[in-house]
Amino acid sequence: MQPNNYITGYPDSLPSFLLAGEVHVPAPNKHFQRTTKDWIIYVITDGTMQISEGEQTYTLTAGDIMIFSPDRCHFGHLTNDHIDYYYIHFQWESLRDISMSTEAYLQAMNRHPFSPEISSRQEPLLLPKYFHPAHASFRGILQQTQYLVKDSSRNFLHQQKKNDALLFLLLLHMSQSELSHILHTETNSASLSFQILEYLQTNHSQKITSASLEEVFHHNFDYMNRRFKQYTGTTIFAFLEKYRIEQSKKLLKSRQFTIAEIAENLGFCNAFYFSRVFKKHEHITPREYQKS
Repeated sequence: MQPNNYITGYPDSLPSFLLAGEVHVPAPNKHFQRTTKDWIIYVITDGTMQISEGEQTYTLTAGDIMIFSPDRCHFGHLTNDHIDYYYIHFQWESLRDISMSTEAYLQAMNRHPFSPEISSRQEPLLLPKYFHPAHASFRGILQQTQYLVKDSSRNFLHQQKKNDALLFLLLLHMSQSELSHILHTETNSASLSFQILEYLQTNHSQKITSASLEEVFHHNFDYMNRRFKQYTGTTIFAFLEKYRIEQSKKLLKSRQFTIAEIAENLGFCNAFYFSRVFKKHEHITPREYQKS
C-alpha cells in the first residue's frame, strides 16, 4: 500500500504564528516560485490551483487543505481558473515530514483516542500534508481560520500568544479531523471500535447493555467485543467502567455532588455498587478520594 504524507512532532511548546491572510486571484492563475523557512497552510475556498512542492504536484480545489514544508521549492503551474484561499505562515521546530501507511498511522495513534484515562504521556501530533475533510469538518476548520486571520490583525495585549494558541487549536482540529475520517472510513476493527467508543463516551450516563449495543451497531456483541479488545486492549464494559470512574473523579473533586448523585449521573445502579467499583480501581472509597 502506498504511504501517505504526514507532518508530525511531539509539541512541547506552541507554534510561532507569523502572518495570515486571504487571497483572491482571477483566472488564469499561476503561483509564484519560492523557498521559505516557514510552514504554510492553504485553505482553499473556491477555484483551482496547481502547485508543486519539490517533485510532487498537487491540484487544489475548494475544500482542500495543504500544508507546505519549509526549505522546499514551491512553484505553480498555469491554471485557467480563479483561486480563492486563506494562508497561514508559522514556524515550529517540533514538526517534521514523514510518510506512513494507514496502518502505521493508526498504530502511531493507537491507545490515545481509546484510553479512558487522561494520558500523562506526550502524545504525537500527526497532521495530513494534503487532505479534503468532510464538509462539516471543513466548515469548522474554515471558521477557525477566518477567526485567526481577523483576530491576528489586531494589536491587543498578549496578541502574539493568543495567535499562537489559536493556531495550535486549529492544528489540533486538523489532526482530529484526519483521525476521525480514517477511523470512520477504514473497513477494519478500528472503525467499528471508534464508533463504539464514541457511543460509550456520549452515553456513559445511560444504561448500556450488550443487547442495546447490538441494536445500535447491528453486530453480534461477542464480535464487537473481540474487535474492540483487539484494537484497544480492553473489553467494551471494562472500558465503560473505567471511563465512568475517571468521570466520577472529576465530580468528586468538585465537591458539588453527593456520592449517590454521582452514582446516578454516571449510570451506576446505586451508590453502594459505585463505591465498590471505585475502590476496585482506585483502592480507596469515593469519600476518601474526595477528602484527599
